[in-house]
Amino acid sequence: MLRKMPAMLLTAALLTGSVAAAAASAQAAPVQQQKIKVVLNGKELVFPQDVVTENGVAYVNASTLAIALDGTAAWDSMTHSVLIAKNNKYALRMYQNKTFAYKNGKETNVPHPPRVTTGAVLVPLVFVAKELGATVSYDAKHLTYNLSIKTEK
Repeated sequence: MLRKMPAMLLTAALLTGSVAAAAASAQAAPVQQQKIKVVLNGKELVFPQDVVTENGVAYVNASTLAIALDGTAAWDSMTHSVLIAKNNKYALRMYQNKTFAYKNGKETNVPHPPRVTTGAVLVPLVFVAKELGATVSYDAKHLTYNLSIKTEK
């Protein structure tokens, strides 16, 4: 009986520890965020990454958004900035972790700086969409950003 006692105590300790660890991990698990959609002129935009929200600001892939709005976007690793341009008439350079930018060569404030993630640059959806000429509205019931822009034929 004395030989079995340490084995029983060890088994009880392991079981208690694994149950406690499982309960702790269940509590620490993040809440699943519902997917936010972006619709441009009635058609859903598909981004390589899900829309990321932080403090009420939606961030999306810079290149995908710019191209959808007839622009371009490119990351400059030397200056840690993203350049968003359209029709050789508009250029916006936003810097990582900076609340200033250059719009057509003139310094301006930006409400939220771009975020660099693995393989992508995320920019604030509403700010950049409006800068590229889109009208933006948000449907909270359906978690959808609706963008509209005149298309050139």
